[in-house]
Amino acid sequence: MKLYFVVEPEQVVADDLADAIRAVEPGAVVETFRTAGEVWPALLLARPAAVILSLDPHRFPDTPLGRELVTEGIPHGFLCAWGSDWPEGAVLLASPFSEATVGTLLRALAGSGE
Repeated sequence: MKLYFVVEPEQVVADDLADAIRAVEPGAVVETFRTAGEVWPALLLARPAAVILSLDPHRFPDTPLGRELVTEGIPHGFLCAWGSDWPEGAVLLASPFSEATVGTLLRALAGSGE
């Protein structure tokens, strides 16, 4: 059973993403959070297979959570609007997303954690 964390302020989007993750990976457990700050207590209790965040991928590496995920080797990706000005190497899920694009994201994240 894999555990995923989703950080998304819009609950309906978080729920849709959680449902898509479970459709791609039956048996997966997905915990949703509205803010990056809410993730800290959960990180103390469990190590997720990956974290998907609706945050700015440019600024995230310099945040406490960004540094923690990198230090701990926890794969993470970003839910983003369409665009092309993204940091090199960032794992992105364009919104709107589908089960197919979520599957692609999860495979990319699994590869980034190896």
